[in-house]
Amino acid sequence: MRFMSFIFIILLLGFAVIAHANSGGLNKQGCHAGSQPYHCHKAQIAAPKNIRTLIGKVTHVRDGDTIEVNGIAVRLSALDCPEIGTNNGDYATKIAKQFTGSQAMCELTGAKTYDRLVGYCSINGTDFGKYMMENSSCKVWARYDVWDRY
Repeated sequence: MRFMSFIFIILLLGFAVIAHANSGGLNKQGCHAGSQPYHCHKAQIAAPKNIRTLIGKVTHVRDGDTIEVNGIAVRLSALDCPEIGTNNGDYATKIAKQFTGSQAMCELTGAKTYDRLVGYCSINGTDFGKYMMENSSCKVWARYDVWDRY
């Protein structure tokens, strides 16, 4: 009986994973479009190991607090933006998208969340987190301001 219960749980978990992957629809980046919590399934380009600074062009903006630099996803440390699908979240994303194609320099903290590296970024010499806090509804997330920048 215990073995049958174990098999049932394994099958149930497998069904949940398949159902999850097929629900909510994925956008062209492989991320759930509008579902919560926002996350992606598509494998991203991996950053070289032990990299501390990532320099390159902003190749994509996922939302107000996640950009891709040379195809590598970076979650902005200490930045808390409203989610896409809300007026404020869509506006923050619009503000961030103006930097697509710009030169970025991200100091990586060594942390990783989901498929993203975590770091503090400047774009064209401007602190991106500070810019977003001053020009959108994004706020400082003090708990994750690991280098006390804000």
